[in-house]
Amino acid sequence: MHGACEAPAGPARLHRAAPTVHHALMTVDEVHLLPDAEQQDLLSATLERVNRASNAVRAAALSRNIFSGPELRSLAKAETERAKLPDGFVTPIFERVAASLVRRAGRQPKFSAYQSFTLPPGAFKWPAGDRVTMLTASGRRTIAVRVDRSRGDLRPPLAGRPASLVFRNGEFDLLAADVDRTVDD
Repeated sequence: MHGACEAPAGPARLHRAAPTVHHALMTVDEVHLLPDAEQQDLLSATLERVNRASNAVRAAALSRNIFSGPELRSLAKAETERAKLPDGFVTPIFERVAASLVRRAGRQPKFSAYQSFTLPPGAFKWPAGDRVTMLTASGRRTIAVRVDRSRGDLRPPLAGRPASLVFRNGEFDLLAADVDRTVDD
């Protein structure tokens, strides 16, 4: 007779799952950019031009009743060329405008001049943990970064992840776009 507290006998005992230890893997979700004066101006111009192009695409789409698909992509491509932005901005502008058109109930605000902008992982190259080569309005530029290593490992930060270029308090940051953020972030 087996009691409720006895371990199973025989082969069933051998196949018991080993205890699992869950470690919270810390990753870097935020990188502070350290641009020189010229790069600071270029990053500002990048946000301004991308947001201006996004507003133009959105306005053209609304006036033509285009809310998604190839027609919207062609509008994004045309406006990206008109703004003299690299082709790498076409898809992110298309995606952000398409997302804004989904939420079109009521009056929609425009993208502000320095509103953050999310770029795909391919827009960033991490030659080392202390700098990033990223897509800007004038092509790719290498910019120094500061990473709080106490919040992550020593691999290149944000490698292979989409990131948002954010301007706040006169400084630029890259924030992982695949992370849910609270108001306090």
